[in-house]
Amino acid sequence: MPRSTEIQNIIEEAVAEVLDAALPRLRAEIVRRAVEVVESLAPAPGASPSDLLNAAAASMYESGSQAEILRRLLEGEARFAGRVALFVVKGNAISGWQGIGFEDNEAIKNVTVNAGSGLVGKAVQARNPAAGAPQEFDAGFISSMKPPADDQCLVLPLVVKDKVAAVIYADAGTVPGGTLDSSGLQALTRFAAIWLELAALRKAGGSAAEETSQPQPAVAMASGAPASAPASSGSEEDELHKKARRFAKLLVEEIKLYNQPRVDEGRQHKDLYDRLKVDIEKSRSTYDKRYAESAVASADYFTQELIRILADNDASLMGAGFSRS
Repeated sequence: MPRSTEIQNIIEEAVAEVLDAALPRLRAEIVRRAVEVVESLAPAPGASPSDLLNAAAASMYESGSQAEILRRLLEGEARFAGRVALFVVKGNAISGWQGIGFEDNEAIKNVTVNAGSGLVGKAVQARNPAAGAPQEFDAGFISSMKPPADDQCLVLPLVVKDKVAAVIYADAGTVPGGTLDSSGLQALTRFAAIWLELAALRKAGGSAAEETSQPQPAVAMASGAPASAPASSGSEEDELHKKARRFAKLLVEEIKLYNQPRVDEGRQHKDLYDRLKVDIEKSRSTYDKRYAESAVASADYFTQELIRILADNDASLMGAGFSRS
């Protein structure tokens, strides 16, 4: 029987032969997959910022789950920054969920950052993006992930149902001349927040009457909402009015986000309804299925939000084809 050293030599030679034969194929497969990832994140030749925004928004719109929406959000934001990472807010700390563009994206999952201080604290408290030096985000995170070349970063809060559910860290990357497009990042984060709320509402389903059959978490009334809300008529009906107004607001904000150029043109030419008729009526149908037969039908919050959000409270901008009835 061969000695252990001889057995070891035989096995080493056999393994070496297998690896030598397999390495070229393995190397080619790794390169192929890397190219696929890079191409999925890189903008198409000649693509404009609006093209990139529309593509990213469309991918979120087609997503079927919260996790998928968040993944699509990060993929979209990677087109407007060198590195992006999403952190989930849990009490006074935020935990890493996923990253793109870092040397070790998986390491993001092991990062925890204090949510009550620095740029994160500013973004969470103000519910607005906060920009500054990466050290103001988290010194430990920057030390392990390497600082960006321009020593600048942006922290964006993802506000869902009036609460900061997550924050996105973004910078231009470690190579000089990288991209950090604040406007694009903010637009995508805002769209994701709206779509997460709409997706949750649509998934819940059911009639408006069913919504009041059991306790539901209160939804804060939108700022700047019309003053024509009906007087109190019981806690259940009050809650239903809040939900209807909120749902209408989200539907109309979705229209605006998808069609900002047409909204601008419609305001200028005072024909918003004609330019956006298909989208408006599709969203109106969604609203009516939920509230047309309910106790809040007479308030018609959808029409109110159309005028407030799309026409900036000037009904004449909707055009002659628009009817408020």
